[in-house]
Amino acid sequence: MKLVPVLLACAISSPAFAQQAIAPHSGYQSQASQDAPALTASTKRSPAALLTTGEKTGWNETALYAEAVEISNKLAKASPLVKVITFGTTPEGRPMTALIVSKDKAFTPEAAAKTGKAIILIQSGIHSGEIEGKDTALMLIRDMVVVKNPEEASWLDKAIFVVIPVFNIDGHESRSPFNRAMQNGPAVTGLRNTMQDLNLNRDYLKGDTPEMRAWLRLYNAWLPDFMFDNHVTDGADYQYDVTWDMARNQDIAEPVRTWVNQTFVPGLNAGMAADGHLVSPYGALRRGASGNREFFMEVFSPRYSHLYTAVQNRPCLLVESHSLKTAKTRAWAHYDIMRDSIDTILKDPEALKKAVREADKAAIAAAGDRNAAPVYLGGEVDPTQSRPLTYLSLKSAMVPSEVTGATVNRFSTDKDDLTTVIHDQIKTTAEAKMPLGYLIPLAWKSLADELALHGVQMERTTKPIEQEFETYRFTDVKFAPRADEGHILVDYKLTPVKEKILFPAGSFYVPMKQRRARLILALLEPAAPDALARWGYIDAVFQSMGRIGAGDYLSVPIASRMMADNPTLRAEFETKLKADPTFAADPQARLTWWLSRSNYQKPTTNRYPVAQIWDKTW
Repeated sequence: MKLVPVLLACAISSPAFAQQAIAPHSGYQSQASQDAPALTASTKRSPAALLTTGEKTGWNETALYAEAVEISNKLAKASPLVKVITFGTTPEGRPMTALIVSKDKAFTPEAAAKTGKAIILIQSGIHSGEIEGKDTALMLIRDMVVVKNPEEASWLDKAIFVVIPVFNIDGHESRSPFNRAMQNGPAVTGLRNTMQDLNLNRDYLKGDTPEMRAWLRLYNAWLPDFMFDNHVTDGADYQYDVTWDMARNQDIAEPVRTWVNQTFVPGLNAGMAADGHLVSPYGALRRGASGNREFFMEVFSPRYSHLYTAVQNRPCLLVESHSLKTAKTRAWAHYDIMRDSIDTILKDPEALKKAVREADKAAIAAAGDRNAAPVYLGGEVDPTQSRPLTYLSLKSAMVPSEVTGATVNRFSTDKDDLTTVIHDQIKTTAEAKMPLGYLIPLAWKSLADELALHGVQMERTTKPIEQEFETYRFTDVKFAPRADEGHILVDYKLTPVKEKILFPAGSFYVPMKQRRARLILALLEPAAPDALARWGYIDAVFQSMGRIGAGDYLSVPIASRMMADNPTLRAEFETKLKADPTFAADPQARLTWWLSRSNYQKPTTNRYPVAQIWDKTW
């Protein structure tokens, strides 16, 4: 077994500590990936003026963002079927560019909708060091409208394309040979995060960044039927040149789920195999219950691109080429997986559009129906569900390291075709019934503003409304020890309650009989993994009243009287003392437990400010 160092030597000199970038590589590259036939053919048939730096340098380099804009404008000049638009501005003042490609010259969302054609969004460079999608998306446009290669040109009879060459533009321009230490070229790349040090692919629901707010306006105006999000992954070495993920369980509504599993995935896999690719679902090997190595998919939430589109009832293919393969291999993978996916979609684009429309209608119909099935909010891999899989890994061995003083894993060039199982089913851990609507108090307008970012329709109440409403009480509130994406995440337990609440005039009613109903659930249901409540948007409700008056001499008698007058609460308290030694040993926690259940506590403390509406009475 020939062991291959994943990272080649670096040169270091003292005392300046000058360091050369490392050059990682995979232990396996198929002959097809080295030849990259379709990618190479596209380059050969292109006019010289439309070649990217990637193509001109054998994929050893990638250019500044200005080149992507320049080529976009050249494509628009060369063809009346292309229009370049600016849809936002980055924090550093750079214009955000997209291309619209339409045989009908339907360059606005309204015009595109009238054509009845499928709308396909291609997005690259959200993590701007993972950049091969940038050039290959531009190559596909070139093939469609300039070279007019028959296969790609025919797509425009059935589809309109919205293409974002680079999403994280500021990060793209912050270039260094050290930004992607785990990646095999290009020599110099951009950053994963934005220049505000935020990860755009965690921002789809909360919309913190100017880039994402611009994207949300674009997406919700065009409402593409299908989306690509081009990435590069790292991790274990293996034979595959590309992996993919998309919502395909209860995390996407029917009948889109059936279209994904019965039409799209089989078509994609067949096309990629015919092109010479080795393709796997995204995930990782780990020890299963049997003690053997088994393959587990990863479960995502709507903070990520492909699950954000899923709660909008629209599929998205997350493309993950591999960082240890050559940049040319990665470009070939992105080019072909987009081609084969588009071919699969456009064999019957109406099947996709019909599935999307029916999912939208089903969401609207379920609103306010207490007998309807609950809607999936979050989950985890189901370890009890599996099917057979031959996983194309590479052999590895533990070797000693002078640096660590221990052994480290090193992959070899030898194939390891592992007979195992894949766990690709989801076990639901959070779900909710879909109410008729939600009511957001006027004082919590910030929540309504977040919904407005996503195009959610809302109404304003014209008079005060006071009645019993269904909402939640929070208990066991725990804040994360450190910030994540600029927020302190919060976890809690939820108890459904029905309480008399006053909503002032001007409050926000969010009707659920709209096609974004699953998106609204993902934002407003506090059990959802990326609910606004978890991201810190309602932290003020967790502020406890604490002690009453000047000290324990006032608050302890109140708690003592409550204990004497309420045997049920006393029994609950004594049960907690026995079950939770930490609580039992904390005098303030014990006192707060009683005070939080007293009439002296503010009624809004630990109460979710948003109410579910099942019967609209105003």
